[in-house]
Amino acid sequence: MSDLNLLRYYTRLTPLGFDQEIKIALADVANTLFTSTRHARNLLGDMHKMGWLSWEPKVGRNQRSILRLNIELRELKLQLATKRVEQGKYEKALSILDNDEHAFGLLLQSTSGASIREGRLHIQLTYKRPFERLVPHQLHRSSERYLIRQIYCCLVSSDFDGQLQPQLAHHWQYDEQQLQWTFYLRPGLTFHNGAPINAQSIAELFNRLVELDHYHPDLDHLATVTAPMDNKVVFQLSAPDKGFAGLLSGIKFSIQPLSQLKDNHQEAIVGSGVFEVIEHSSTKLCLQAFERYYACRALTDLVTIWQLDEHDLKQKQIETNQSKNQHSHPCHYYLTSEADANSEAIQQTRIEDGCMFLLFNQRSNAPLNQAQQCFLSSVITPEATYQALVNKGRNFGTEHAYNLLPQWHKVVRPIADTAELPKELSIAVYDYNSLVNCAYAIAEQLEKLGVTVKVNVYSFRELNHLSESHQLNETLVVNNINLDDNRHSSAFSSLFHNPILQASIGYKAQRWLSESLKHVRAETELHDYLNALEPIAASLINQYLLLPIFHHRQTLRFHGVLKDVALTNWGWPDIRNVWSAD
Repeated sequence: MSDLNLLRYYTRLTPLGFDQEIKIALADVANTLFTSTRHARNLLGDMHKMGWLSWEPKVGRNQRSILRLNIELRELKLQLATKRVEQGKYEKALSILDNDEHAFGLLLQSTSGASIREGRLHIQLTYKRPFERLVPHQLHRSSERYLIRQIYCCLVSSDFDGQLQPQLAHHWQYDEQQLQWTFYLRPGLTFHNGAPINAQSIAELFNRLVELDHYHPDLDHLATVTAPMDNKVVFQLSAPDKGFAGLLSGIKFSIQPLSQLKDNHQEAIVGSGVFEVIEHSSTKLCLQAFERYYACRALTDLVTIWQLDEHDLKQKQIETNQSKNQHSHPCHYYLTSEADANSEAIQQTRIEDGCMFLLFNQRSNAPLNQAQQCFLSSVITPEATYQALVNKGRNFGTEHAYNLLPQWHKVVRPIADTAELPKELSIAVYDYNSLVNCAYAIAEQLEKLGVTVKVNVYSFRELNHLSESHQLNETLVVNNINLDDNRHSSAFSSLFHNPILQASIGYKAQRWLSESLKHVRAETELHDYLNALEPIAASLINQYLLLPIFHHRQTLRFHGVLKDVALTNWGWPDIRNVWSAD
């Protein structure tokens, strides 16, 4: 008999009491189980063998035997549900738990990590919110960008030092005289649905992308894209761009089917990368390794990421908001540390390639003047903001920021004279917990100066839409940037095509910033982008348009579920390279 059928019968016994001697005749047991005495004897024997209960039958008429239930019903259900989760039978596990989603969430966390199922390596993780539709041509938050990178490929990638690496294209060249970038594709490339990836499909994709608003700043100098041969794509520019191939390493330039760009496209996501999507719902995302991936196939076969409200769960698997007084080992990139016997979690920590900052919105209904901006830059310091967070118990893993990137030189400005402030100010922020906490910490500092502050929290898309349509009216904006794995190119994009930043600094500064960045694009090799961008970022700070506050210390706490796994730029584990020796 299956353990689930036995569970049904065991449930009928539980009113008799747990972990105590129960003197009872077999006939009474049979009545309790609603079955015959013969079948009751067999059921008791099966449950005894499984350790659920102890049954000591007594010989003789009317003799009462001794029954002891060894396991509480809830614990037994958890054991059986755990077995189903380990087998990938999630719906059955939830059913065993009587559709208790909280208990199911706890179970998912306790069973998360890497496991072997029928010879295939499976990773199970949990995350605090559902993921949006994973398509490259939309604006996305960091976690979605990470997942898009797993699902799609670009023509090329660029590494930590800004050096180009082959992906779908195995060779490329730039003709400075003709302003042409040419890429040569690998043979036999396919999308996840088996459709071919060739020069024509890529040319058609980019000729459509150039028409989308989201791509205008990046591709405003792209004249044509042609496919003179099946494996050759030619990008004709109208202005010099020595780092154009680096631009194409960005997530938004991932190669996808042209049909996926349609506004009404509702079919399954089709990518070109190391993992393909096999299920995406409001409760979970399932990925599996793409067998025809152009390079080394992922070591991981399957990935399941469950959406859980982690508010009331004790352990959060992907935690990036660690308080500063917790034990951690900050470094600029990632650090692996093995858990010792007393440690509750394997922990990796890195200082993000990015920054949380305050913008003085020049297009607000009542923008601050230069003197007020200077004064507030002296008041709202990283040190003061961190102390305000501590006072409210909202502090998290941070490093004080004095420039947009942690490796750039500190921008130090003189203490400004006191300036009279408006009686009321407003702050805009999107619904990312760390940013919201920063916004309220800044509001607390302003209120001490006699200013009434209103904090308006938007969704990520709402805040960007308000900025792009010049409807963002708040006086201050708390925002952040975080570089992707193509660090040099994404640093450029974070300044060149950042709707919130571009809208907030005002028309004059925005025009200066755009022209400065176009000069970098025309004259600078990709590997020198960070050096060329540093003085531009410093100018924004020195002009009191932007005020750095924190670099986020990203901490990934695996709680023992994964070992020897790198922490990526996005604060997620490198799931494609997880492996098991078992």
